[in-house]
Amino acid sequence: MNRNKMPWLAGIVPIALIGLAVTGCGGGGPAPDNPPPSSAHSATEQAATRNWLAKTNAMWTSSDFAALDQVTTAAMRTIYLSEESQASLPGNADRRSFQLTGLSITVPCHTGPSDVFVAYGDTDVVDLGSAMQPVAMVFERTGGSWKLAAAVDRPEAGWPALCIQGSPPTAPAVLPAAIYATVLAQVLTRAMTGVPETSAAASPFAVNDFLAGSGSITAQSATQQRQDRRAGITFTGRFAPAADPTLALPLANGRGFWMIGFLTQSGTYSAPSGLRAKSWPDGNQVATPRPAVVHREADTFITTYTAIDPLRSAHASVTLDGFFGWPLTAVAS
Repeated sequence: MNRNKMPWLAGIVPIALIGLAVTGCGGGGPAPDNPPPSSAHSATEQAATRNWLAKTNAMWTSSDFAALDQVTTAAMRTIYLSEESQASLPGNADRRSFQLTGLSITVPCHTGPSDVFVAYGDTDVVDLGSAMQPVAMVFERTGGSWKLAAAVDRPEAGWPALCIQGSPPTAPAVLPAAIYATVLAQVLTRAMTGVPETSAAASPFAVNDFLAGSGSITAQSATQQRQDRRAGITFTGRFAPAADPTLALPLANGRGFWMIGFLTQSGTYSAPSGLRAKSWPDGNQVATPRPAVVHREADTFITTYTAIDPLRSAHASVTLDGFFGWPLTAVAS
């Protein structure tokens, strides 16, 4: 999982917080890029995806956010609102429209009317035109319209196969959607302390490369906090559930659910003696505007973590498999 340093329309300078992302957990790994084949009769969903792209392009090329509430909800609405408040288009700007290729729609199995679908494709939206990359975009039907709720980088193991026929499982999962974000926030907050993870402490989550190993949140946090402490600087951070409910998409063959949960991540640097450099000792850039002497910095991100949540009857752990993060605020004082 690559550290997500993603400016948006306003040219803000995002600060990559300790443990925001870790090498090896997100997209870009050896898994095949091919998304699942499109569900039958998905013309409406394809049109909704194209409509979202067109409206987003208007925001990118013209700073026109009039359609924000028409095409976004949940975590994505939070991101777009944050960038709207800071958006400005330079007078000499000549921004090219974003692209979306290889669009494939999956409508997960459901009871009653469908209220969610996943649009897979290669797009340059998530890194602002720098490169095309595989992304899953999760749309929810709200207020009578399809709106983008979440985006997720392709997991290293590839996209999980979702149930597309029949009814979703009725048996309980290991971790109910109602408490997924709360429990995950506790696990990730512990990881940010740099304390080595144990199976007991991480339960019901598996200790995979998100939580252990050289590129994990835990290892990165430990290393970076040591660097800060040597310079007399402290860093504290935590995760908390976002207000938006977790999405639970049924997996193929009744294996459980692909959980898509939204969390906020916050972090605070404290430098009692003051910092005059442009970067913190751990390498993260100091937020701008930057006072001549910085004593404190507070940063917030909105993050999305996905996991495979098996049925309780399988006696297995919940396995984190995907991530997406975006900076919201960074204030140095």
